[in-house]
Amino acid sequence: MFTIEKPKEIHLNSWKEIINESASSNSFQFEEVNFSLFWTCIFRDDYFAFAAKNEDKFMGIVVAKINETYYEKNIVLDVLYVLQDFRKIGVARALMNKIEEIAKEKNLDLIIKGVEKSNLLAQKLFKNYAVVNRTRYLKKHN
Repeated sequence: MFTIEKPKEIHLNSWKEIINESASSNSFQFEEVNFSLFWTCIFRDDYFAFAAKNEDKFMGIVVAKINETYYEKNIVLDVLYVLQDFRKIGVARALMNKIEEIAKEKNLDLIIKGVEKSNLLAQKLFKNYAVVNRTRYLKKHN
């Protein structure tokens, strides 16, 4: 059994550990996550962050952000990460349910970007989502 809760200052180190672990499984632009910026952002009104916990043990996290421009407003999944020991028991689904509830309450489309083809668990989790194929370009500044 587990609970879903918002970030708290007393859990800063647990959030930092799980964010750093999630970063190692992704190919981000920077070698290290700017955790100070992350921690500041998740308390803003346009961010929604939750952790799944079993007593004091963190199991996974989800972070989404409202994206508003002059032509659209939606909510974008930023991070969904579940620790290896807690996969396939409904943690990711519970975290996504929380974000989906917020999207529904705010009448916003929910966008998931960049699911790796090799990430079969994520593909299964998002099987009921419409697939939007777009080409993305990246120019690295070395």
